[in-house]
Amino acid sequence: ALQETSPHTNALVLSPRTLADALQDILRVGCAADVEAEALQLVDSLQARLRRVVGLVAKAKRPKVLSLEGLEPLVLGGQWLPDMKELAGGRDEWQQPGDAPQRVTWEAVQRSAPEVLILCPCSSNLDRSLGEVCNLAAQPGWWALPAVKAGRVYICDHSFFSRPGPRLVHGVEVLARILHPDLVSKAAPGNTVMKLALHGGQRCRPHMLQKYFKPYH
Repeated sequence: ALQETSPHTNALVLSPRTLADALQDILRVGCAADVEAEALQLVDSLQARLRRVVGLVAKAKRPKVLSLEGLEPLVLGGQWLPDMKELAGGRDEWQQPGDAPQRVTWEAVQRSAPEVLILCPCSSNLDRSLGEVCNLAAQPGWWALPAVKAGRVYICDHSFFSRPGPRLVHGVEVLARILHPDLVSKAAPGNTVMKLALHGGQRCRPHMLQKYFKPYH
């Protein structure tokens, strides 16, 4: 496609790996499109929203959060997701900001003992993810995971986390609501986040698990 463009066309290549990169790219695009002032205003507003979240969760205990952007096979979320978890008041003990997504075994998930488990497959919708979570529930040790025992398993619309741009800030707000519901008010619109309604040792047959996820706002 680049070969067909005018020789006077400037191509802007964007390859963000962290949340800071994504915000910086907004400024780069704004500058290239001659709307630098508007881009700066947008980034300022996004950074203000991030500062608000950081302030709300600053003194809260940080739960250990594991996010999977693939369920078959299991893939840990990377790139800007570790940034987002940190800002939202969580701990990512597996990935550093900018790390590429990586495959992980179920045994490694068990050993990690996450306190919060977030499922956000990047090539799936909520309905498909609800079906795939049943396969996780059939794995040995599923019901022993701290996140499952506490009912802190969430299925999220991947667009909060997979598209580098302004919506990542909304994703941070959604994560903060998930991690600290007593400190952060409603953040997820519609049925974009589903929460496991079983807790305290409650169980069900694996193939029925999807029926126990309810909309979470």
